[in-house]
Amino acid sequence: MNPRETLRTAHYLSGDDGGSASPKRETDSEQRGTLSSVREDENGESKQRDQRRNPDFSPESEHSKRMRNNRLNRSMESTTLDGRSTSLQAALPYVGFGVALVCVVFFPMLFDASYPRIINTILLVGICGLVLRTAVSPLLSFEHADPPVLEGDRPDVSVIIPAYDEAAVLGDTLDACLDLDYPNEKLEVIVCYEASCTDETPEIAERAAAEHDVIRAVERDEPGGGKAAAANYALQYAEGSVIASIDADHRFEPDALDRAVRWFDDPEVWCVKGRCYGDNPDESIVALLATVERHVTEKAELFARDVMDGFTIFGGGQAFFRHDVFDEFDGFDEEILVEDIDMTSRIHEFGKEIRVDPSIITYEEHPTSLRGLWHQRLRWTRGWMQVARRYLRTFPFQHGVSSRKKADAIYTYTYAIAPAFFVLGAPLTVLHWSSTFHARTYLPNDSVFWTAFTIVPIMAATLVFLQDWRDGLTHHRSEYLAMFVLPFYYSVQSVLFFVAFVQEFVLDRPNVYVKTDR
Repeated sequence: MNPRETLRTAHYLSGDDGGSASPKRETDSEQRGTLSSVREDENGESKQRDQRRNPDFSPESEHSKRMRNNRLNRSMESTTLDGRSTSLQAALPYVGFGVALVCVVFFPMLFDASYPRIINTILLVGICGLVLRTAVSPLLSFEHADPPVLEGDRPDVSVIIPAYDEAAVLGDTLDACLDLDYPNEKLEVIVCYEASCTDETPEIAERAAAEHDVIRAVERDEPGGGKAAAANYALQYAEGSVIASIDADHRFEPDALDRAVRWFDDPEVWCVKGRCYGDNPDESIVALLATVERHVTEKAELFARDVMDGFTIFGGGQAFFRHDVFDEFDGFDEEILVEDIDMTSRIHEFGKEIRVDPSIITYEEHPTSLRGLWHQRLRWTRGWMQVARRYLRTFPFQHGVSSRKKADAIYTYTYAIAPAFFVLGAPLTVLHWSSTFHARTYLPNDSVFWTAFTIVPIMAATLVFLQDWRDGLTHHRSEYLAMFVLPFYYSVQSVLFFVAFVQEFVLDRPNVYVKTDR
């Protein structure tokens, strides 16, 4: 059942308790406060969390004061899509650098007509690295993830939901949390909304908290913003030994949480990543293409990393953690645009495991406008470059990390930056048809490789759809047609990488968290 078909946002706004309302959870907050929950620290010593279960708990207790000071010292500007301006003048630095790059790279061809052939060969080899992974990943992802049988009682879980102007989706997300197949007395949902919200998000959060003991609404009124800042603020109130972090537009499948906690029976597992399943492909062509792209990434590419015991990633709008992660690292890094990928690297550096299970599903919405998709993916792409810049020189030398994970991490970090130079393929295409210069590659039968670049993304999507059919998952019929546009879609993304590269390495623009529009 799709959780979007349950209690609607309007209920939380109107206060109407008509028959559509979900039954109130039979959870007594005072009874919850007496539950004992113990976690083991690195020395094997027990840490009681009874104080944190006190309803009067202050965020200035324990180590949260240090976390708060860290947040205030590294705040990032946050804005909505409406707060971003677009003009031709703003594009001039990127055009200028692009022209300069082409002039510098292709200047030697004035003296050697075969020089473009060298550049084209390097470019094709680089593209082949991506195409090869895209081809192999869906083949590996035919495997089934098999979480262990949980020994003992299920752990207490805190679901944290950062929310800034999320009135359009927050009600559905909370409904899905209430529909989880998980013991009520072991579950809490913390909605951290920004004081600067301009829509009905605060009213929805507070109304839900008043109606359901399992939900707690927390207002954040601090400088700076972004998902990491809100998540860190919510973590101060989290009581569970397992933390589930989801975006405000994500709706759990009822069995998602119960399946996720089973992976934590292995003490080496510090994070579990499920599958973000796009469910609005019918809203626009942009949402359709983004949905198909993310299906390939979430089901094939990310899960294949787990199958091959590689550099697993929990990027996306949902993940599950041991609380120890945040005790060890003092929360998410608020200075970086993709706090999830940064935390991925830190967990691997610490020698712990991240497992990927695509059967743990949350439904998500993709941007419906080209402008919205552009800003979302630009934030992701530049954030990936920041992570690569930070870890590419240090991660390969970490002790306690397997050689396979190191090699996969080097590949991942490298390809977080390398596609920025694929834009050079445009002038090479022009030179290819010139009789003056030689723009073919030195690879034999290079046309086969260029053809593979067209066929492989379509093949990958086909295999993902086949796996989903096997597993009983459905897709909108338009998705089966949209996969034929993927090669063009991926080609255009090289422009996105180029713009992100210029912002990060040339212009050194300050980080701004642009919220995804709904």
